[in-house]
Amino acid sequence: MENIVIGVDMGATHIRICLMNLQGNILLTERRKTQNVIAKGLVQGLTDFCQQFAKTDKVSQIVIGLPAAISKDRRQVLSVPNIAFSQAEFNQISPALSAHFHCPVKLERDVNLQLVYDVYHHDIKDKLVLGAYLGTGMGFAIWLNGELFIGSHGVAGELGHIPYGDEKIQCNCGNQGCLETVCSGIALKRWYDSQPFDFPMDLLFQQKANDDFVQHYLNHAAKAVSAAVNLFDADALILGGGVMDMQDFPLPKLKQLIAQYVRKPLPYQELSIIKAESSSFNGAIGAALFALTQQEKK
Repeated sequence: MENIVIGVDMGATHIRICLMNLQGNILLTERRKTQNVIAKGLVQGLTDFCQQFAKTDKVSQIVIGLPAAISKDRRQVLSVPNIAFSQAEFNQISPALSAHFHCPVKLERDVNLQLVYDVYHHDIKDKLVLGAYLGTGMGFAIWLNGELFIGSHGVAGELGHIPYGDEKIQCNCGNQGCLETVCSGIALKRWYDSQPFDFPMDLLFQQKANDDFVQHYLNHAAKAVSAAVNLFDADALILGGGVMDMQDFPLPKLKQLIAQYVRKPLPYQELSIIKAESSSFNGAIGAALFALTQQEKK
């Protein structure tokens, strides 16, 4: 028997888990299809999923990452658009798993846990770091004074929902014209589907990097991200996400545009722009690392 923490990264398609001992050593990472895990219900599925791998180990802390807005106490889901369970069911996750494993259970925005992984991986925990993760949406997270910055109500960092988009399109959040209407995986797929392309979407940047849509897309991303850099006077900017991991994504062009818009002389002269590590388990590992920091605060 070993004292461990558990990190879970729950997406609409896959759910991933990381077991870590209290010395920070990764003991296990595994992945399953989300629909299979939660076939018997959300809470029971998550409980069984964690128990399957924890076996007889003593669990000290659990952190579960969700593509969702989370309450400030990190125990309730405020909204989650892509996983079809009621808010009441989501709100049972923390108390039910806490009762089963006899330990604290916290929920967290999945993008925040990605940033936790990256600040640990690049050893920049003492810096002011912003993470921009262009995937299905425009994920964004803030690392300030050695910990995640979540704001007054727990929902800080929603860069994807600033009113800088196509006002004719309603965002999944319910508002009109959010940034994600013009700069997200959803926006990219909408454009791809509207065109008579004869190649898979994975090759979009390889085939159409110079298209006007792609150039505008990069410009939207650069303006939004550089605005955040200017507001926070960041030490470092992490760039990642599924769209940026696509083949031949024009990252040098995006960096060039960000540099163009970031204020001079500072933070421009001191800003480090870092590509996020690409691994499907980073969110789960970040969740376990975050669970470890919560354990250390006890």
